[in-house]
Amino acid sequence: MSDPNTITAYESPGGPPPGLSLYPKLRWSKSHPPIDPKVSFAGKTVLVTGANTGLGFQSAVKFAALGADKLILGVRSLDKGEDAKARIIDLTGRDGDVIVVLPVDLGEFESVRAFVNAVKRTTPKLDVALLNAGLGNPTYETSSAGWEMALQVNVLSTALMAILLLPILRASATREATPHLTFVNSHGHMMVQKDWYEGAGSLLKAANEEKDWDTNKSYSLVKLLGIAVMQAIARATVISYAGSQPQVIVNAVCPDLCRTDLGRKWGFISKIGMVIFYALFARTAEEGARSLVSATALGLESHGRFWHHDILYP
Repeated sequence: MSDPNTITAYESPGGPPPGLSLYPKLRWSKSHPPIDPKVSFAGKTVLVTGANTGLGFQSAVKFAALGADKLILGVRSLDKGEDAKARIIDLTGRDGDVIVVLPVDLGEFESVRAFVNAVKRTTPKLDVALLNAGLGNPTYETSSAGWEMALQVNVLSTALMAILLLPILRASATREATPHLTFVNSHGHMMVQKDWYEGAGSLLKAANEEKDWDTNKSYSLVKLLGIAVMQAIARATVISYAGSQPQVIVNAVCPDLCRTDLGRKWGFISKIGMVIFYALFARTAEEGARSLVSATALGLESHGRFWHHDILYP
């Protein structure tokens, strides 16, 4: 008998036909959206960062609709978070007491620490952490700590949050259910070329350097570092316990190209181009959120792996 709370990866359909170039592959993705998950999150406490807009918001709607007992929205702006909460209540009919809004600025390490402390004060357990908050910059910009901003938000602060959340996730494990820590990433991590980082000496230094900075290279380098973080944490959760079964399932997911406001910092002309490009090639945020939510319901076979087009990759 199948478990109504778990998605079995081998039941999923195939991905795009092999050999497709970029644009035909995007067209395939747009016309073949992921399966909408129907698993139950009843009895579970779920955390979503970047939850006031785009993929994070649509994921939060799905978690609420699928019965999550408590839904924690991590947002940069409390006002926007409260607005998102009101919209989720309106769309799902859930009680407002189910949803908690907490502020976090991933551009600041101290904000991440304060956020995790607030999460621990809010709930004694955490079953799902979907780390979705992300940033795409058109120009080089640094955080107050001196890191390139996308690197700070998408990798370093996200890694810090994941590490700080691990104890509460581990403590929430039961015989019946294994908590999930899911990182939102991109297949763009596979596009990194060796000469992008050879001269810098490491991926981290290459992603942080202003010299020869390029938005497309930055995007892929940051995503590859994100995969490295996910896999390192996945290994650590196994090493920390006797045997080979982790007490937290750690994985990454790609929603593919979706219509979101990730490019909100881009100029007016660029945004017009994005609107046209998205209309031709992008999934909706709701369709992308299907992958995010289903990743948090995968079984142990997904640990340390990458979920894309309803397929698990190494």
